[in-house]
Amino acid sequence: MSITHESIVDCPRCQLPVRVFVADSLNAGRHPGLRAALLDGSLHRFTCVCDYQIVVDKYLLYFDHGRGHFFFTFPRTQITNLAACLAEAREVFELSFGAQAPDEVRPLAAQTMVRVCFGLDQLRDKVIADDHGLSDLVLEELKCEVLAERAELRELQVIGLWLVGVHAETLEFLTQGLDGTRPQRIKIPRAAYDEIAARGHAEILAARPSLVNGPHVSMLGMLLETA
Repeated sequence: MSITHESIVDCPRCQLPVRVFVADSLNAGRHPGLRAALLDGSLHRFTCVCDYQIVVDKYLLYFDHGRGHFFFTFPRTQITNLAACLAEAREVFELSFGAQAPDEVRPLAAQTMVRVCFGLDQLRDKVIADDHGLSDLVLEELKCEVLAERAELRELQVIGLWLVGVHAETLEFLTQGLDGTRPQRIKIPRAAYDEIAARGHAEILAARPSLVNGPHVSMLGMLLETA
């Protein structure tokens, strides 16, 4: 089941209280409406009477047994506590699928994709990628190369690219600036992804081992190295 609740948050612009409806856990198989809200960007996003867009950045456990997804989502700022977040994810996964789990559940562990994400943009990125049979490791390498090659993105201080659309010839990404803003959307030829995928995971990891830290598969790991 999904666990949801109402809460009150203060608008950062006008300080008025805003009633919000948020999820602590999201069972995508049983609540497809919440899954759709994640994919269209409306999950945990609210509009104050002053028209300010409020995004509630909070912990969320996202699971979809039919698709084999078990994704931990922490607030974006928690990436600086990556080790603690990874430890928490391991503990929860063990309780859910390990020796203490029901007999009928434990065999599912080997079929489950586990990821640790920071922020809903990264969670949506992972869900969309796996829905379309894309490797998130290949995608993260693609992001690294695109950000290194495109001067206009560096000028906008773009530090993140989040997958929002998969089309026949292109992949569509939402950009994230250093200050958290979203300067623009960009499209990257699908052929660029295919070229990287052809190298194989071993070659990608040999060149950029920091792309993977247990279930955290992200170019953000490289930012931590330079912080």
